[in-house]
Amino acid sequence: MESEPGNNNFHPMKSITARQLILPSLAADALALGTQWIYNPSAIDRLHPEGVREYGAPNGKYHPGKSAGDFTHYGDQTLILLKSLLLRGGFDAKGWREDWLRFWKTDPPTYRDGATKATLGFLGRGDGAPSESNDLSGASRIAPLLAALAGEPLETRIAAARAQTALTHGDRATIDTAEFFTRAVDAISSGKSLPDALDAAAAAPYEDLDARDVLNRVKSSLHLDDRAAGKTFGLTCHTPEAFPLSLWFLLRYPDQPLEAIIRNTMAGGDNAARGMTIGLLMGAAHGIGWLPPEWGEGLRARDEIDALLTLLEPASGTSQNTIRIPHPDGHDLDAVLEFPVGLPRAFALFAHCFTCGKNLPGATRISRALARHGIATLRFDFTGLGGSEGDFAGTSFRSNVADLRVAADWLRENHRAPALLIGHSLGGAAVLAAAPSVPESRGVATIGAPAHPAHVLHLLGDDVENIREHGEAVVTLAGRKFTIGSRFLDDMENLGHEDTIARLDRDLLILHSPTDEIVAIEHAGKIYSAARHPKSFHSLAGADHLLSAPGQAGYAAGVIAAWSERFV
Repeated sequence: MESEPGNNNFHPMKSITARQLILPSLAADALALGTQWIYNPSAIDRLHPEGVREYGAPNGKYHPGKSAGDFTHYGDQTLILLKSLLLRGGFDAKGWREDWLRFWKTDPPTYRDGATKATLGFLGRGDGAPSESNDLSGASRIAPLLAALAGEPLETRIAAARAQTALTHGDRATIDTAEFFTRAVDAISSGKSLPDALDAAAAAPYEDLDARDVLNRVKSSLHLDDRAAGKTFGLTCHTPEAFPLSLWFLLRYPDQPLEAIIRNTMAGGDNAARGMTIGLLMGAAHGIGWLPPEWGEGLRARDEIDALLTLLEPASGTSQNTIRIPHPDGHDLDAVLEFPVGLPRAFALFAHCFTCGKNLPGATRISRALARHGIATLRFDFTGLGGSEGDFAGTSFRSNVADLRVAADWLRENHRAPALLIGHSLGGAAVLAAAPSVPESRGVATIGAPAHPAHVLHLLGDDVENIREHGEAVVTLAGRKFTIGSRFLDDMENLGHEDTIARLDRDLLILHSPTDEIVAIEHAGKIYSAARHPKSFHSLAGADHLLSAPGQAGYAAGVIAAWSERFV
């Protein structure tokens, strides 16, 4: 039954990005292309003794002309739905029908299943009735819809999910499953775990789907292995089989999204329809940090998908400037993500100077200038500073490096891992130290960075001894008071920073002003000498340490953008 307006079921998916919903769903479909409709799991075992862990070309007759990294006909239609949503500025049932029909009229090189053929026949005769198909695939393609309507009330999302499914699949229980998945994603967005979200979705009333009974049968079968579960529930695409088996993989491996998708693919049958729903819910619950990079890069339509997601994300709230990044230590980091107008050619992570903050004019100007050059840039306040939570007195250089790793993880899970690490002053030393733990990073740029983090101790003057004696002390820096603890001092004395620079194994750009009065130009020379090639030095002649004069930060950003073009 449709949800009634005014029920206050409004849970906008502020914490779930479009990429989390769409990429895992499409990746699971592409992974299934090589083995879809092989109903003998032993045959799949022989083809993939180590498991299906990479994209492959079809092994059957159903997808002629398809190659590794292509989608099945389910994924193809999901991509059409994504385009339709962007073209029409949201979901429009009539527009969706027109866009779906236009796709098939071009005679695309993709398989036409029974539901597609029947629907094309009805539409060709001017009859709007859908096919009678009960294939789960009609409901499994809803990821773009849930992403595009993320800010809409739950009843609006439910109505759209049901309508998009009903275009091609008239079975009422199948239409109900589209509502079920919509409710489950909504429950995850409101803070529920994946198992609890499935329970919440099953508690809702449906026209023809006894979701509670299905879920109970699944729970009673979790002791089975994958193959026994496939035999118990069935491997076909029909909703009475595919829906419970999808739930079984979700509940059997609730905290192992990669394992769930691989094992579903190995189970065979219509693994693509199940895989898309598993990918949708696993992405909602766990982000995309678990998604192997080669799965994302290996999609043959990846460039097109990236471009579409960049257009979609402003509508789903993920390009909003202010972001709260959960920290494993229990507090949040306050951050700002500057997006370019078009498709980002890379993502960058910016680290501010000692006791500064993300909103320092130089940091803001550099991030925005990089965005104008096509580089989406995330800047954030270190723990205990600016808008970030936590106790600054308990921080240290190593905790700053840990904060950088947390921010990089957030980018990886929600967008793409940073290809560039950029740091100003002590932030420059921090990105040099953090680079090895961000394997996707291709280049590191430092601005006015010290050759060793301990250089900042001279700013503390006589307060160093006071900190050692009392464990912490309030110091005044640039007119502001900060409590600094002994951990900070101990950290500085036990760093082998020169070895870190020598082992960097990244493109390195050193920007420094010859007239820098806070960190002398000699530090740039020491960093350059310690680093191995490829390395570059660029003089910021006339600039002060904070790049406070108009144009200085923009100039530095232009140099970084031009330097990075050769590797991102």
